[in-house]
Amino acid sequence: MKKICNFVFVIVFIIGCNETPPIIDFSEKNSDLLDTTYIVSPIPSSVSTMIFVEDLTGVRCSNCPKAAEKIKEIKVANPGNVVAIGAYPGTLKNFMDPWPGFQILNTTEADNIFVSVYGSPSAIPTGGVNRKVFPGETTKYVSYNKWSGYSDIIKSQNSPLKLQCELVDFDTTSRKARIRVKAIFTKFFMESLNLTVYLSEDEIISKQLMPDGKALDTYIHNHVLRKSVTPFNGITLKINPQTSGNYEAGRTFDREFETELSPSWKKDKCSFVILINRFDADSKEIIQAEELEIR
Repeated sequence: MKKICNFVFVIVFIIGCNETPPIIDFSEKNSDLLDTTYIVSPIPSSVSTMIFVEDLTGVRCSNCPKAAEKIKEIKVANPGNVVAIGAYPGTLKNFMDPWPGFQILNTTEADNIFVSVYGSPSAIPTGGVNRKVFPGETTKYVSYNKWSGYSDIIKSQNSPLKLQCELVDFDTTSRKARIRVKAIFTKFFMESLNLTVYLSEDEIISKQLMPDGKALDTYIHNHVLRKSVTPFNGITLKINPQTSGNYEAGRTFDREFETELSPSWKKDKCSFVILINRFDADSKEIIQAEELEIR
C-alpha cells in the first residue's frame, strides 16, 4: 500500500511541474472575477509587438478623416497586427464640439489621454504609435503621415510578453460582457507595467466635417473609444501587494473584467482593447496590445 501511495505522489508531482497553481489572489471580497498571478512553465516563445495606433480626433476637424484613412491603410498592410483607438476629447472646442442632434463621441477618458498621455497637443489630427517617442521626435504625438513608418519599426520588435484574451460571457438582458485576460511574460522585464482595458465601437454614423469643408451627416466613425473599463492609465500589475516590476520569465497575470454596454451601442460592433503599458514619469509606452471582438 505504501508503494502505491508513493507512486501516486510522484505522478501528481510530475503533472504539477508544468504550471504552478495560482497562489496569489488580489480579488476584492464578494467578487467572482478572477484576479491572480502565478508562474507558468515552459516559458512561451516571444511574439512580435502589436502595432497600436491612437488617433486624437474630432467631428469638426476637416482633416481628421484623412487620419482615419491612414489607419485603414496601416491595417491593410499589417493584417491582424494592428489595434486602433479613436479618442474624441473635448478640449479643442473648435475641432471637437459635438454637432447638435448627433451622437456625442467625446469621453472623459479621451480628455485624460489627450492631456496626461500626449500633453495637450495644440491641433488635430494627431496621435501616437504605441505611445512611443521615436528617434528624432520630441513628443509622443506625431503627424498621421508618419504613422506608417513608425508602425514598421514597432512590428519589427519583439514584446517581452504575450496576451491571451477571451470573451467569457455576454448577458443579452443586462448587456454585461465578461472577458478574461492573461498577460504572460516571455522574458524578464524590470519596469512596472499596467493593464488597461478600453471598450470601442465601429461603424458609428455621425456628422463629420470633411476635407472639402462640407459636413457629412452619414460619416462612419470606426474604433471609437466608448469607455475605459479600468482607469484610463490602467491598473498596476503586482507580483504581490508590495511589489510591481521585476517580472520574471513565465510570470502570468490572469484577470477577468466585466462591463455593461450602453443600450445605444451595437454589441456586434463593439470590441475590447487590451493594453499592457508603462505609465510613469519616463514613459507611457504600450508594450503589447490586443483586440477582442464581442460577437
